[in-house]
Amino acid sequence: MSMIRNILTLSAVSLLALLASCSKDGRSINYDIRPGNQLYLPMNEEFADLSEGQPVQFEWAPSMAEDNGYVSYEVLFDRPGGNFSNPAGRVASQINGSRSYVSLSAKVLSDIARSTGIGIYSVGSLQWTVRASKGIGGAIYTESRTISVRTMNSMDPLPERVFVLGDGLAAEEPEDGIEMTVSRGIDKQDPEKGSFECFTKIRGGVPFQIKDELGRYYRLNPTGSMEYSTEAIESTIPDNGIYWIRMDFDGMVWQKDVVLKIEYYAASWSEDRMTTDRRTMTYEGNGVWSLLNYPNTISVNEAGDTRHRFDATLGDDSMVYLGTEASLGSTYTTDYLKVNFYTDETIGSKDWDKTYNFLLSDAGRTFDCYLRLNSDNDAHTWWHEYFFKQ
Repeated sequence: MSMIRNILTLSAVSLLALLASCSKDGRSINYDIRPGNQLYLPMNEEFADLSEGQPVQFEWAPSMAEDNGYVSYEVLFDRPGGNFSNPAGRVASQINGSRSYVSLSAKVLSDIARSTGIGIYSVGSLQWTVRASKGIGGAIYTESRTISVRTMNSMDPLPERVFVLGDGLAAEEPEDGIEMTVSRGIDKQDPEKGSFECFTKIRGGVPFQIKDELGRYYRLNPTGSMEYSTEAIESTIPDNGIYWIRMDFDGMVWQKDVVLKIEYYAASWSEDRMTTDRRTMTYEGNGVWSLLNYPNTISVNEAGDTRHRFDATLGDDSMVYLGTEASLGSTYTTDYLKVNFYTDETIGSKDWDKTYNFLLSDAGRTFDCYLRLNSDNDAHTWWHEYFFKQ
């Protein structure tokens, strides 16, 4: 349900922004709306198998404000026959409610369906429509539709430990397999319960196994769904590569991204100019990347600027930034060295933000750095450490 709360928060932020824009000369704002009243997608009584993990696109005719001002939208959900006076779910449209469309993840739509009483991995119907507003009041569209859904599957109980095993793991990986890490979330959002992830190198087309601490096995289907079995079953990924694999056992879906490279990124501002340095790190196995014998000369400057971070490039050329918002104290604590994941949406300035710092006494010292994207470390989550040599 955390994803729904996040989306509702965006809607609330939009409302506050609208209220803050009230005319300063005391004139009243016209909140009247001419609703579009037409729904485009999905078609009435369309079926969506959410257990496959695919999003569902909702689209509708735009509305007009009487004063030609800003209009925001929410998709409202209710039980069939409901009048939306007490919606079972409401979700702001794209870009903080400003667009006449929204793509809802299978997780969000499944959670809404479950809140109406539709069981786990069960088929039922939801009624939906749209509400347009200028922050107060608003108009609900006269047209409503139903969508039939199969909710996502879920393991009961959820696993507490998950392992990747077998010949499909590359030679760099431990022979006895790897343990996945409990998800920490990304962009400061809470992770979904029952979610695990790992970074590992896969041999394309060679089978591997997913097993939990209760001896249950799982197959990763190409559609993005997961299949459970009491007996050993295997999965394959077609191509060789280092993969970031995420599994959600509360929805029985999974996803993957190729990790093309992870770079150590350092920057400093001194003498009215910025200097940067990027070094591609080496994958060692078990979700560990290393940078050895790094001279760290960039951290020696008049301003005492020692900023650094890790930047990951994925297979679609998108970036994930690995850093922190914490401040360095007098020592490198385990908590300070934890690694958080940020995307372009939350990184802020790619040159300046979410960076670590060195103690000034360590500026200029050569070091080895290990980025540990696993649970087999002092923090039991994403973490990094330095070993200074002089």
